[in-house]
This record gives sequence, C-alpha cells and structure tokens, in this order.
Amino acid sequence: MPVDQLWCEPAGLSLFVATVKESSTPGRPTVLYSPGIADTDIGGSSDRVLQEAAERLSFYCRTQVVGVNPHGIGESDGTLEATALVTDLEAVIDFLAPQPLVLIGFGLVGYAMLATKDSESVVGVVTVDPLVDQLSREELTATGARLDPAAVFPVSGYALASTDLARRWMMIVPGDRPRPDNPMLEHLVATLHPELHRVYATSTRLHNDPRPYALILGWLERELWPHTITVT
Repeated sequence: MPVDQLWCEPAGLSLFVATVKESSTPGRPTVLYSPGIADTDIGGSSDRVLQEAAERLSFYCRTQVVGVNPHGIGESDGTLEATALVTDLEAVIDFLAPQPLVLIGFGLVGYAMLATKDSESVVGVVTVDPLVDQLSREELTATGARLDPAAVFPVSGYALASTDLARRWMMIVPGDRPRPDNPMLEHLVATLHPELHRVYATSTRLHNDPRPYALILGWLERELWPHTITVT
C-alpha cells in the first residue's frame, strides 16, 4: 500500500499519510480517515493501525482513502496539542480540495472534524466515540503520543460552530461506558439530528471493533454512494 509523507503548503505540515486507491469507484468521494490516538496494545504501532484501517475502508467502500496521523502520533512530525488537530485536518482538507471528501475520525480527532471550518469539499462526517481521548498526560504518553509540554490534558473539546446543514453527519457512541456529558456536543446533536448509533462494547475503545465499520459502510451506502457527487 502506498505510504507517503505529505507536505501541506502553506501550513508546512509534515504528516504521515497512508493512501489507498486501487479499488476506487469513479464518482465516489474520497474518505479522509484518522484513528486518532489508537489502542496500540491491540493494533500495533499507530502507523500500522492507520494503514490497516485505510486498507479495510478502501476495500469495502470501493473508494480512495487518505489516512492521516496528526502531529505527535506515529511518524508525523511535532507534538500532539488539541487545538492543532483542527489545523492539521484543515490543512489536509485544503490540500485535497476541490475533490469531495467524507471525514471519518475516532475519539478527539473525530470531534475536531466537527470543528473544522466550512468547506464545500466536505460532504459528510462520521464521528466515532467522540471525546473518548480525554486521557491524562501519563495515559497519552503510554500510547506513544508525543505531547506539547505546554498543552493541558485532558482537554474538554472545542467550541463548536454551527455545522453546515448540508454536511451529512453520523455519530457512533459506546453504550456501556458512562462519561460526563459535553454540552456543546449535545447541543449540536439536538440541533442537527445526526444519524446516531450506540455500540455496546466490552473494551474501552472501538478502533478494533468491526461493528462501527459495518455501520459506517451502511451509512455511506445509504447517504453518499447512490449518486455521483462533484464539487466545483
């Protein structure tokens, strides 16, 4: 599978990117995917988790998948800092524009995808277990993430602007793990009414659970694949 080091101008971001496009179907949006802070105890290195998930998504979705590790994760340069996640994502979206994109993100990265600026290129967003990455500095370091010394962890999320109503949205949340509600996210859910699914899992994360991927594939088939999407 092709693996590239992406250099995004003018932001000057050097990010680890895994691209898969051999099984692409013409007319389908590209998937921009990030597993966020992956559970490397099960899936191997962060980069390997990204590569394997990109391969699976491309095979089943029959579309090009661009997988990205944000700063401070795997072979991507720099350190992890919550607000920089949005900058990373926006730089890659701009780099891939004007082709239509579906954003799929796990944990805090999925939440950050909701905070990216409006872009005509983004036609859909999938957030899986948003805010699960509310980990302490010690827990994050144990995953192999490199942290900004000045950054505060855990973070509470982002001030979410009103997401474009034309942007389709699905959210998958764990049904077996209580955590404090996030008022900003709850307000957005109540306002925009995304397709919402609960997955009852025994593990603390959903990266390695096949059910979120099955839900994502079904949603893409219903919402985005029936018609060719173009961005001008």
